[in-house]
Amino acid sequence: MKIVYLLALKELAVKIGEKIGVICIDSRLRGNDKTNESIIFVGRGLANTALKRKKKYPKCWEVGSKADSFDYLRKIILNEETVDNKNTVDGHRKAPEKKVFMELYFDCGDAAVKTLLLMLQREDVLKTDVFKRLDVNEVDGVKSINIKKLFDEENIPFLEVWNADLSDAEKVLDNGGVMLVSYQAEGTEEEIERLECGHYSIIFDVDSEFVWLIDPSYNEEYTPGLGIGVVKLPRDEFEKLWIDKGIDGTIYEKWMMAVRV
Repeated sequence: MKIVYLLALKELAVKIGEKIGVICIDSRLRGNDKTNESIIFVGRGLANTALKRKKKYPKCWEVGSKADSFDYLRKIILNEETVDNKNTVDGHRKAPEKKVFMELYFDCGDAAVKTLLLMLQREDVLKTDVFKRLDVNEVDGVKSINIKKLFDEENIPFLEVWNADLSDAEKVLDNGGVMLVSYQAEGTEEEIERLECGHYSIIFDVDSEFVWLIDPSYNEEYTPGLGIGVVKLPRDEFEKLWIDKGIDGTIYEKWMMAVRV
């Protein structure tokens, strides 16, 4: 993977903050080697304009408004491990003790975001009306754009990845992060095929066999011994379910929003 990292854009980010984004150049510019992706930092407005032309997003990254997000992005892409992961039990990262669970059938995004805020020790944000700020509703639950808006307003660095894979997730974890994901959860085979079972959860660990998630729909031990709200899915099963569809028809294929905790 070829990285185009421009220090000048990091310096620019300090000045203009939220106008900076990042996008992956599309496959037409990669040549014959499809694994040789070139990544370049561009203005967020330009990135959004390019992406809005697509119903199915290419692999791309976007960072939050804080300038240090650029260092975070670079470390994740280059897989420069910076955290000594000692907070483990039997070789697995620990799930947080404090979690928030769903109260309605459509507020999984609200609950998952609140759990992230607890993990980030941002109880001050929880004292605000997060439910209202996220515009939680029965039609589309929580839109990812509203989550990003909340984090930008609260100066919380984040990394959004479209068309990710589990190796990206592992890099985030190795750099002290966790990630919010949207995937197909419980439903009939037909409902899942129509992408009607979208659900937010938090990936807090990935091993050679399983993806470990904090699921806001389980205010109990779903699997005895794993802890309240913790579920695990086989890697190949999660990869198949890691897709969602917005109310406007946009396909969120392997989407994640990572934060460093």
